[in-house]
This record gives sequence, structure tokens and C-alpha cells, in this order.
Amino acid sequence: MTATSLCRALRSAVVALGLLLLTAGGAVPARSAPATGLRLDPATAEAASGETVALALWVDDVDDLHRVELHLDYDWPELEVQDADPGRVSVQIEPGPIFCATCTPWNEAIDGKIHFVAQRDLISGPFYGSGIVATITLHVAATEPGTYTVSFDRAASRLLDSGGQPIGIDQFADAMLVPSPRVTLTGWLTRQGWGSDERSVVNAVLYPASPPYEPSSWGRTCTDARGDFTLAIDSTPQPPPADILPAGPPPSSPSCTSRWAFVRLDFTNYLSECYWECADEDVRDIGWHDLEGGDVNGDGCINILDIVQIIGDYGTTVPDPCHIPCDACPPDDPSSTAAPACDVNGDCQVNILDLTQTAGNFGLCSNCP
Repeated sequence: MTATSLCRALRSAVVALGLLLLTAGGAVPARSAPATGLRLDPATAEAASGETVALALWVDDVDDLHRVELHLDYDWPELEVQDADPGRVSVQIEPGPIFCATCTPWNEAIDGKIHFVAQRDLISGPFYGSGIVATITLHVAATEPGTYTVSFDRAASRLLDSGGQPIGIDQFADAMLVPSPRVTLTGWLTRQGWGSDERSVVNAVLYPASPPYEPSSWGRTCTDARGDFTLAIDSTPQPPPADILPAGPPPSSPSCTSRWAFVRLDFTNYLSECYWECADEDVRDIGWHDLEGGDVNGDGCINILDIVQIIGDYGTTVPDPCHIPCDACPPDDPSSTAAPACDVNGDCQVNILDLTQTAGNFGLCSNCP
């Protein structure tokens, strides 16, 4: 048999085998179509009292979508839907990019239920693929937050195609809100000119990362002899003292999605320092900070007034050991002698060291409100 004849015979055999497989039902099965679904994202979200949570309502893998008729249940007295359109009667959720804002004949959150009906405009035509149908923003008004669900009414919710026929929904995915865990801040706080860094005051106030920017809870701790601290803040609402509150709301940053901590660092005769720290994680290390001394009159700046006051107390001494008075972080031995008012470095006397340290920081001011 020649080479040409052999090739022809092989081709004939392959064709015959293919026909035999098709006849016997042995063809490779077609790939199944993607499952069309409705889901809330994130499926689980943390929220403390006073915080808000945004849930994106997604449709996945849909073909020829013209209209949605969606009904959801959030029947918890502690949850409040935030109005996305205050100029419109009743409470609304925010339409997603699939539908225009004016193409929603029914958009209402009332009595623990959300009703959202929207349709595509004729110019845009039907929608294909996956996208955000709407965004639901919930405010947790509970004094002690619990676990809450936001769920689809599976019987009433429908997707309709451009011919008005229902589109099969293969799967639903609800959402759950759970209480925020305790936030723990750690760090290292030293004081310029001191051999020991104990009893510096660390205050922190927690704020939600989105409006309304109301403080949710706060905590306070004192540094140890090395200046280390660990501050655990419960999510249980506690009104913070007015004198540790920030001057304005938290910074706007897409990288911080859950909560901010406003941290204030203090010690007597030292400039206070304040920082906003993102507290999305359960534990946040704010690093090392060093307080500058010399603000003996407590006005937030080191200037000639502090120099004059130190000169007025120059030479004052008390027996050693002594302690710098600090109400928030009292001394381990309350019977020890209180240091002079202008003793910046805690050596139980007002001398050239206090004056030199203050002069070296002349002109510095606190960044706290």
C-alpha cells in the first residue's frame, strides 16, 4: 500500500468512527448555562451601634433583562434604611447602574420591607451579564447590636425579559449583619526627657466610616513603664467625654470601610497628640509616638508663657520619690509626693533641665482640637 493510499484509509476510518459516536450518543455534552441569581454583597457584614452598612444588590448571569420586581425583608426594629432620595416621598434605596433613577415606579422601604421595581429604558435595551441593581444602606440603631438578616422574598421577587416573560432565578443569597468585635489598639508612647514612660493617657473614640458620623463607643488606658499600651474598646455604646472629641468628622478614605478610631495621647505638662486611625481590623497597632514637654500652662502651645511660669517656680523641690499628678492615670503609690507644677521631666524639682527642654520645644503646638 502506498503512503497516499494509507492516508486515505486513515481519514475514512476517523470519519466512520465519528459517525459511530454521534449515532451512539457519545458526542461531547454542551457546557451548561451559567446560573442566574440574586445576591446581597457582602453576605456578612459587621456593624456596631450607630454604624451604617451598605449592601449591594446584585443580579448575576442574566440574559435579556428588562424589568425587576424585588421584595426584601429587614423586619428588625434596630435597622433603619437610610433614604437615598430625601426629595422624594417615603424612604428610597439607591438604584444601581443597570437602571436609571427615573425608571423606578416603586422604590420604598416601609414596615421592615423593601419594594424595588425598576425597568430598562427603551434606548438602552435589555441587560446582559452581572451588575448592581441597587444599594441598600442600613443604620444600626440598637443600643446593644445583635445579629440581623436581610433576605429576599423568593416567592414575590421576579426578573422579566424584554417580552414580559419571567426569567428563572436559580439561586438567592441573603445577607447577615453581626455585631462588630471588640477593637484593640496597641502602641508605644514615650515622653521626651523621661527615664520612665508610665501613666501616659491613651484615649480612643470609635466612629463609623460613613454618615452619620456619631461616636459609637470609646475607651481609655495608661501606658506601662516602657510606654507600651493595649486599649480594648467594646462595641457597646458609651458616650465619650466631651474634652476628648475631635473637631470634625473622620477623614474620607475608600480604604477605611468600617470604622475609624480618633486617638488622643496626653500627659501633664506635655503637648497632646491626636490621630485618626482606621480600625477596620480587630487589632490595630498605631506605632510609636513621642510627646514633647514644656506646655506647663496647658494651652496647647509651648511659648513664652510657659517659660515665664517655669522661671517663677525655678528652684522648687519636693522629696524623692514623687509623681506628676494625672487624674486619668493615678500613681501606683498614691502616698508619694506630688511634683512641683512646672516639673516637666518628673525629677521632683524645677531646674535648668525643665527650662532647657521647654526652650528646645519653643513654638511647638498640639495638633489636638
